[in-house]
Order: sequence, then structure tokens, then C-alpha cells
Amino acid sequence: MFARTRARAENPRAVPNLICRSIVAGDVTARFRRTRDRRQIDRFSWSSWMTCHESRPRPVPARRKMLSGAAGAVAVLVGLLTCHAANADASHTTSAPIVALGFDAQNHVLLKATAETLYRSADDGLHWTRIALPPGAHGRISAMATTARQAGLVYVGGPGLGVLRSGNDGRSWEGRNAGLPGRSVETVAVHADQADTVYVYVAGRGIFRSRQGGLNWRLMDRGPREAILQLIHSNMPGSMQTGWLFAATASGVRRSMDCFCGWRNAGGLDGKVNAVAYDPRQPQQIYAATGKEILLSSNGGEQWTRLNAPGPALTALLVTPDGVLYAAGGAAVYRSRDHAGTWERLDG
Repeated sequence: MFARTRARAENPRAVPNLICRSIVAGDVTARFRRTRDRRQIDRFSWSSWMTCHESRPRPVPARRKMLSGAAGAVAVLVGLLTCHAANADASHTTSAPIVALGFDAQNHVLLKATAETLYRSADDGLHWTRIALPPGAHGRISAMATTARQAGLVYVGGPGLGVLRSGNDGRSWEGRNAGLPGRSVETVAVHADQADTVYVYVAGRGIFRSRQGGLNWRLMDRGPREAILQLIHSNMPGSMQTGWLFAATASGVRRSMDCFCGWRNAGGLDGKVNAVAYDPRQPQQIYAATGKEILLSSNGGEQWTRLNAPGPALTALLVTPDGVLYAAGGAAVYRSRDHAGTWERLDG
């Protein structure tokens, strides 16, 4: 009986049915076509899934009904087990800690990143949709950067991943690593006014800058003594060039003009700072997250004042162009419309 089943499975006419069953069971993997620069991705077509799933089954001869019934029962069982595993994996993903926040101001889209993947929300965080990434990115994300100057532009970075860039809101991705000494990228920042100017910090090597959207990179500075956990660019006045870089480190906040004329201790903060952000309307206002606390400097990092915080240990901060403050702690995103006076937890 098993020999017959195997023979039928090897029958070319059975291939479409086998493909349909594997799709229903949730066991389809997208096929990726690698070009010479490894930057184009062919994604799985869900219309193919619908066509296969909804196609009418062929009549089964009476002598095959017993085997077909058994095979169908096995397919249903495999499908149930696969769905259960998929649901468990989705639950784990949505509860994963958030490592970065971003905002597409022109499309009014909020983004969040975990180590595994990205999510977008077009309704202020009430509902989230997963953004597809190349397979090698999952589990390696440590940073994400967006800009108010170009719609749909997103950069993602991480150790072993390097830099990925999308110019269409995550529908496709390209690696942007030419000129970097390696792919141990810890953080990514976009210039406050120049969408094509990007900064990355490569662990143990320093800060690299690209003025062509990551097509090539140049070493600009070794960075502060402390390893950088997060980096932002602000167009705060007073720079000898176009703005300032603020770095969150394990020993406080460090600050430098973007001419890389030397790093200074910003305000004498002690201890680990997980995240920094600035207010685009008032670039001299810098926010810092230290554990469960949020601090504000109204003079570019000279002095700091403690603000009301939402509660958990915070891992990401964001201020939108209209002044809304977002914070992430664990898997939750919080929003304040009154400069950290009050907070609300967003669903999803």
C-alpha cells in the first residue's frame, strides 16, 4: 500500500495537488532570485495561493477514494499542527522587545522594529502590519531610521546584517554595504535635512557616512570612547557644518558637530542611556531614555530635567514633526501628546 502511495505521489499529475496541500498546510516558502549584486527579491504571489487553494479538485476514481481519504486526513492533521506552530510563532514575534521606532511623516505612518522584523501602522498604533524583509534579516535587527524629507524611505541595520534600504515603504529592499569594513552595524541615523545622507556606527571601527543613500561609505570618525548604542542627527543651530550628532552610550550622552570636530559629554549624565531623540520643531530639545526614566534637555544637552515616564524600561524614543512623543518599552508603544505630561498605551 505504501509503495502504491509513493508511486502516486511521484506521478506528475499529482504534483499540483501536492503543491496545494503544502500551501494549505502553511508550508510554502518564498523563492528568492539572487542577482549578481544580491539585491533583487522575487516574492511569493498570494494570487497563486488563492488560485491553488480555490481550485476545484479532480474527480477521484472509486478505487482511489480510500487512499485519497487517508491522505486528506493526514493533510488536515499536518495543517492543524502547522497553523498551531505558526500562531505560536506570531505570538512570540508580537511580544518581542521593540528596538527602534520610526515615522514616515509624509504618509503619516508609524513604524516599530524588533530584532526579528518591522511593523507599520497607519492609524497611530491601533493596528500593525508586518513588513516583509529578506530572510537573512530576521533576528539581526538592532536599528531603524526614517526621514521626514522623503516618503517611504526606511533604513534597517544590525550586527551581521549591515544596512538595508527601502525607498517604497518596505515593499522591496536593497543591501547598502559597499565601502563598509564589515556588517557589524550597531545603529543607523539619517541627516535631519538631507534624506540621502546617512550615518552608521560599525562596532570597533567607527562612524561612516554616505551622501548617496548608502551606495558608498566613508569613515568619518572613530566615535566617542564609549560604544554607541544609538545615534541621531539633529539640525540644532550652532554647528560649524549642518548639524549635530547625539549618541546614546553606556556612560551617558555624547555630542559632536557633524564636522566631527570632537566628542563631548552632553550634560554629565551617568549610567547607560538606551535611546535619544530630538524635537524637529525645536531641535535644541533632546530626549534621553535611561532605564525607566525619560530626561529632557532644552539647551542641546547642557542640562537635563526628569520627565514623567510611562512605566517600563524604555528602549526607543521618537518625536514626530508635529511634536508627538513616542516611547517603547518591552513590546509596548506609548504616546504622549503633551510633552510627557500624560501617556497612553497603544494597542497592537
